[in-house]
Amino acid sequence: MSQPQIQPGAATRGTGLAFAYVTSLFFAWGFATSLIDPLIAAVKGVFELSFTEALLTQFAWFTAYGVVSLPAAAVLARLGYARSIAGALGVMVLGALIVPVSTFLDFYPGVLLALFVIAAGVTLLQVAANPLAASLGSSRSSHFRLVFSQAFNALGTVVGPLLGASIMLSGGIFVAGGVTVLASPTAVILIALGVVAGLVAGGLIGALRRDLRKWVVVGAAVGLAVGWIVFLHNYLGGMQGHSGGLSQAAARAANTPVMDSAARAHTLRNIDMVFFGLAVLFGLLALFIWSVRRTLTAASGETDASRAAEKPASPLEALKSRWAIFGAVAIFIYVGSEVTIGSLMTNFLHDEGVMGLPIHDAGRLVALYWAGALAGRFAGSALLTRVPAAWVLTGCTVVAALLCGIVTRMHGADAAFAALSIGLFNSIMFPSIFTLTLERSSASAPATSGLLVCGIIGGAILPLIAGAIADGSGVIANAFVVPLIGYVILSSFAIACVRVRPRNVDVEGPAVGH
Repeated sequence: MSQPQIQPGAATRGTGLAFAYVTSLFFAWGFATSLIDPLIAAVKGVFELSFTEALLTQFAWFTAYGVVSLPAAAVLARLGYARSIAGALGVMVLGALIVPVSTFLDFYPGVLLALFVIAAGVTLLQVAANPLAASLGSSRSSHFRLVFSQAFNALGTVVGPLLGASIMLSGGIFVAGGVTVLASPTAVILIALGVVAGLVAGGLIGALRRDLRKWVVVGAAVGLAVGWIVFLHNYLGGMQGHSGGLSQAAARAANTPVMDSAARAHTLRNIDMVFFGLAVLFGLLALFIWSVRRTLTAASGETDASRAAEKPASPLEALKSRWAIFGAVAIFIYVGSEVTIGSLMTNFLHDEGVMGLPIHDAGRLVALYWAGALAGRFAGSALLTRVPAAWVLTGCTVVAALLCGIVTRMHGADAAFAALSIGLFNSIMFPSIFTLTLERSSASAPATSGLLVCGIIGGAILPLIAGAIADGSGVIANAFVVPLIGYVILSSFAIACVRVRPRNVDVEGPAVGH
């Protein structure tokens, strides 16, 4: 019996639509993950927690990566892409609905359980969506598709704190904020000027060295990074001494939570509103993915036979490779350092010794940390096409360590600028560590990848250590010692990669959001 023929144009359109569907999932889990940053400040205030207790939110979230990643691979092998994704979104709906039940019972451990359940669904979603995005088209463009999808993940991490802080940290026990304006023509102008200046400088150097294409790309990438840094410095410098536009007395009043039963109930309902909204978002995505499951399956070329033929590699196999272990430690430290900084940022900017912003506005400013990572992904993608990844990683880790050192020693807008700037230099670390490890590991790529993904559990551990330091010293800036030490260790990893030649050159790491 002959098989029906599919027209090439129809196949291309089907693949393009399928890729668009999958890309929306990258935004969804980036959005959900970054909502924890304002949630930490909200639960710390409403449940009257220490920093260590509040940072158990990140412990609950990132522990799910270590617990669920291996079972998630087995679920994917059994159910396939579309059903696994729909199931993951269903689990995320369940987790989001546990939050209102927990706040109704005034039960903080229930919130932690809810975050674990949501993160379990996110883990399965990532395990399924990354290879699916790579498979929706030619192998030659798989890296572009993953980077493009990851850009939407980064966009979600920018939108999450803006929306989450606007709801969870305004009203109730917190005085209403809303005076900090992040979007301005100045930002666009300064960043654009940086890119133009970089293009001109790159063009001049390229003309002198007779390699115009290479240096124009490098110039644009460096110009984008410099433009972002200049904007950030000017923006925070303009806020210094104004507390986001409030008088000193008003800022001090805004920094004092109003702890009465009515105010607590209001803040708890604000938290409920955010997670009800998440449940609706995840539910609609689940229904949508289920309705297009045949399109996804056809576009990916997945069959029952192909799933049965695949044998998942155990990360334990990678323990035989010193480079795989070194890389997993590097991922552990990187994710833990990045999450620590993002988790503390709201309360750090809220601190009177730094910016003294109302908690609402401090939470919204966290978006600048993640926006720096978004800008860095574009700049880093261009830079990595011309400069060896090990050298770029070395530079970024050294600068990040220096910035953490500045945070521990400085005050005011200078400390805030240093802390928020770290996001730009974090941007290329995860994919660079991933690919540099794969290139040097003596274990198979699937086994090495599995071990590296297990390292994401660092996001559960290092924030707790930082929280204990902040609680013990009473100075939140001291907690930045944890990422400072982490970036120093990552610098040693990067330098080792410079010195050791790769043994596997045709490797590509997945665009894993975290």
